[in-house]
Amino acid sequence: MPAPSKRDKQSARTHELNKPVRTRLRNISKSFYKAIEAGDTERATELRNDAQQAYDKAASKGIIHPNKASRKTSRLDKALAGKGSDA
Repeated sequence: MPAPSKRDKQSARTHELNKPVRTRLRNISKSFYKAIEAGDTERATELRNDAQQAYDKAASKGIIHPNKASRKTSRLDKALAGKGSDA
């Protein structure tokens, strides 16, 4: 088996650096939807603001695609407004 190339090493390192960011995004979203289900709109609003910041930051750093950040934020807004349960 050949030695890993520089690109392979960079890819592995980047993956390890990005993993906690992606995990945090998922956890914020899950907490948000749990707050919505519980009817805690104050907490949900707070989590929505945190989530938007986190998604925008991840998109600006290239961790996720900017369109994905926009889509996720939009769905959080829609869920908070109580107009959709498809998110």
